[in-house]
Amino acid sequence: MSLYGPGGGRKGWAVLAAIGVVLLTRPWHGGIDPAGLALVLGAAACWAADILLTQHVGDNVTGLSGLAVSMPVAGVIAVLAAGRAELTRVTWPLLLIMLALALVHPVLPFSLELLALRRLTAAAFGTLMSLEPAVALLAGLLLLGQIPGIAPGFGVVLVVIAGIGATRGGARAPMPRDDRSMAVAADGRESSRPRACCR
Repeated sequence: MSLYGPGGGRKGWAVLAAIGVVLLTRPWHGGIDPAGLALVLGAAACWAADILLTQHVGDNVTGLSGLAVSMPVAGVIAVLAAGRAELTRVTWPLLLIMLALALVHPVLPFSLELLALRRLTAAAFGTLMSLEPAVALLAGLLLLGQIPGIAPGFGVVLVVIAGIGATRGGARAPMPRDDRSMAVAADGRESSRPRACCR
């Protein structure tokens, strides 16, 4: 998604992030399963669609109203699809734990994502998402003592540089809709003032 659209700079950051992710994951060390590859590509398409749709909702719905509608609907669908057999085992302490976990994830991350997509282009945000493998590598180093090799370490550096570059150059221009709203408001203030009649 980050490679399409105008702007050669953001394409450069996306390519740099892609190289870093390849160095992090080192796909040449294992075989390629066609079914797994299809699932990966499908997941990537869904992720891109999620970013674009979230940005569209953020541009057209004020505040966090979009999440206030979408999150309960998603929760109900998830329960009906995967958790109907477990509903009879829910207790009040377990329900409180579930609500706390729902607040930490996904309510808080999705809220931050919605706010970020109002300020960043979809391409810049998508490039920032490349930081997740780097964060996972850092967590493995700090929590599990997994020492990365030279290639993954260099991949982390490339991904971080790409994330910084995409953020610095990824601010969105003011929406035309906002400009029209300001113009309408200004016109309304002008029309409310008494005007001298021409004689």
